[in-house]
This record gives sequence, structure tokens and C-alpha cells, in this order.
Amino acid sequence: MSEDRKKNVVVIGEDDEPIATLLRDSINDEDGYQAVVVSDGALVLETVRQVHADLLILDIMMPGLNGFEVFDRVRADTDIRNMPVLFVSAATTQFQEEFAQRGIKDVISKPFDLNDLLDRVRVLCPSDAGGKS
Repeated sequence: MSEDRKKNVVVIGEDDEPIATLLRDSINDEDGYQAVVVSDGALVLETVRQVHADLLILDIMMPGLNGFEVFDRVRADTDIRNMPVLFVSAATTQFQEEFAQRGIKDVISKPFDLNDLLDRVRVLCPSDAGGKS
């Protein structure tokens, strides 16, 4: 049995369990998306490579590596350098300078509107599940 289309894989680097679960379940409910949660920053990169992620959603504050450290390593890795990264954090104003230095524009502040977040996921990582190619 062959799969008609590959689902877009979204890795969620988030250690706040209720938020991680909400994100995962919401993204999995979207046609053409499959979400995986990783709660430790140090494991995010490994997971991204293993599942061939199409999009990475990152919190800033995580155990292991923080979101910026993960982002820097993604951009330094030729295999995954071009993968879109979306930051979701309660501390976005506190880290304006870090975002600016890295040219990070895809940032959503917590608490977030789930529909806004899902819209951003669709924009950064369009799925062909809607029949459009």
C-alpha cells in the first residue's frame, strides 16, 4: 500500500507539557501534518534529522539547549539549514535583540491564538493535503 502524499512533519521543541500537547494535537488534527514533541533542547536536532522535519517550532526556555542554541545549530547544519523555524515563547519582548541579530521574524508570543499559530504553520510549511500542488 503506497502513501499518496507525505505528511509534513513538524517537530515541537517545548517543555511545557500542556502547551506541547495542545500544539501537537492541533497540528495532528490538520490535514497533511504530523507533529512530534521533544521536551529537551539537546534532543531536538537529533529528532529533526531522524524524522526529516519540514518545520521546527521552538520555545526559548528549554532544558538541555535553549531555543536560540538549537536555532544556531540548525542554521549551521547544511542538511537542515533551510528548514523554517517558528518561535513560540512567553519571553518574546525580553529577547528582541537575539531575534533581530539572527534575523528571526517568525515569532509568536504566548499566550497565543491557536488559529493564528496554525495559520503560520500553513504559511511556513504548506501541505499539499488540500489537493493543491
